[in-house]
Amino acid sequence: MRPNRVLVLTSAVAVAIVTTAAPAAMAYDRDSYSYAAGHMIDASDIPANLGTFKPNGQFSVFPGDKSMVCDVPAAVDSQPDVTVNLAKSKFQYWINYNGKKFSDPTINVTVQQYAGAAAAIKAFAGLKKSIRKCSGSGSSSYTGDDGTTTTYSTQVSNAVVPGVSVVGVPSLSVTLDNRSESAPSGSTGINDTYAVFSLVGDTIIQTSFYANGSKNLTTAQRASVNQVAFNAITEWTD
Repeated sequence: MRPNRVLVLTSAVAVAIVTTAAPAAMAYDRDSYSYAAGHMIDASDIPANLGTFKPNGQFSVFPGDKSMVCDVPAAVDSQPDVTVNLAKSKFQYWINYNGKKFSDPTINVTVQQYAGAAAAIKAFAGLKKSIRKCSGSGSSSYTGDDGTTTTYSTQVSNAVVPGVSVVGVPSLSVTLDNRSESAPSGSTGINDTYAVFSLVGDTIIQTSFYANGSKNLTTAQRASVNQVAFNAITEWTD
């Protein structure tokens, strides 16, 4: 196992019930767990233009579950959001690299492992259809006690990523452009998220970049996230 990874055994509800971590770990196959822990990205796999990250990645394992792909806000409050989920997996292996400052970007790689390659192919085929719903925009407003009104808006889009392909199957991506505008101050905040989904054997690997900044994601940064996705595939299959 590589020394720059911090292993954290968690359950699906670890944020609320930390004491369930150790019993949950007993349910996992030791060989699969060891393989996953040793085949995640390192900090060196993250291009410099995505930010400065802490050298230690936090590794976790979760029971298989559905995973949210996108949530498209309703155009009006009376309508429900459009939510797209990835089909339930058998296990989820997750590694996270945080920026050195609280406001810095975050990189996350989640490996959704299915019962076999056929199940993963079926899940990816379902994603290929449902991801088309990850398109649209919506907004909501909140007025504080001081009279400041903040409007939150999200624009969601999806695309094919032919540059990140496995055995001729191109990856898929989702972009969330999150923006906040406050009145009467006129201050604006921007926080983009970009995620790449790749079919790899009996897994679907999701590589996500959370910009946590005040500028839109650039074309060069998006290409670098694609490179991280490629590196995640290489690490997993190496």
